[in-house]
Amino acid sequence: MIGIIGAMRIEVEALKAKLTNASTTTISGVDYHQGQLNGVDVVMAVSGVGKVFAAICAQTMILHFHVSKIINSGVAGTLSSQLHIGDVAISSALVQHDMDTSCVGDPVGLISGINIVELPASEALYQEVASVAKSLGFNYQIGTVATGDQFVGNRERKDWITKTFNAIACEMEAGSIAQVCYVNQIPFVTIRVISDEASGDVHIDYMEFVKLAADRSMAITEALLPKIA
Repeated sequence: MIGIIGAMRIEVEALKAKLTNASTTTISGVDYHQGQLNGVDVVMAVSGVGKVFAAICAQTMILHFHVSKIINSGVAGTLSSQLHIGDVAISSALVQHDMDTSCVGDPVGLISGINIVELPASEALYQEVASVAKSLGFNYQIGTVATGDQFVGNRERKDWITKTFNAIACEMEAGSIAQVCYVNQIPFVTIRVISDEASGDVHIDYMEFVKLAADRSMAITEALLPKIA
């Protein structure tokens, strides 16, 4: 079974409508929708905003639903000159830019206990995502996605994250899902459609963009499933 964690309710609801043999289980206030999508066994949920909710959702999928892989999708701010609104950031690695124990000599971003900064995404998964994005005609970039419990809305913070981690996009959930998958040895990838320039300026109507982002992430996810099942 493949787990799909969405950041956008519109995305998960639309995919849920396509499930066959569907059932819903509520755990810790989160609805997990289980069934078949394109003939593949899946469970999908909207995690909630931020690292803690996302980690709870991922761990529940692993322990309760016994998923073999997790796909996370949603939106992100760009940190790359190659990615603009509507483009797709695909994770090769994840970092948590708000982890900082550097005052005791650790590298910025080091996750204590597993003692790494970069959490690797599954190469097999991110290469398949890139292939699907290319086939659908979407501009994309593979690279490091940075996660933190903050909406990055100023250029100073954006530039610091970019310089420190060489990241291509920033958002609020994927790094914690990656950590859960790493310690449980579950292959993981995140697919993030760019929503803003991570500078405090948004030049597109939000509701219009949400539909665009949901359509693009759903198209990638649906086409990806048969390739990775």
